[in-house]
Amino acid sequence: GDRLPPRAALPKPRRRQCMHLVVSTSTTSLVARTLAAPLITMASKEFLTRTLAARGFLAWITQLLASCAWVASVFIYGGWELGDRLQLVAALSWTVSNAFAAPEAILPLLTAPGEQVAVEVRSVKSEA
Repeated sequence: GDRLPPRAALPKPRRRQCMHLVVSTSTTSLVARTLAAPLITMASKEFLTRTLAARGFLAWITQLLASCAWVASVFIYGGWELGDRLQLVAALSWTVSNAFAAPEAILPLLTAPGEQVAVEVRSVKSEA
């Protein structure tokens, strides 16, 4: 019947890498390879876009937490000399700056990947 050739007779698989996804092309048909490559590339770009958006959000939220902790530490420390007041001004400025950056950090997570403007995705040259 339909027996597979011995393992030694199979051609060595070529591997095409798209971002972090690897596709073996030795046993797939030409049609499947033609259709799969753009889908994998689109999936990789969407994944990369979402990953970059999530990293941007995490960077923003941790900056906000750090700035709020700095403000709180000034009050907990309790000194009100000139240096303490300057520390409070710096901490409050950092917190306000983070508050104004909120839309840039949150909106990429809420929109569809194709609609995102702030996140740049660069294509990676695939190995043939």
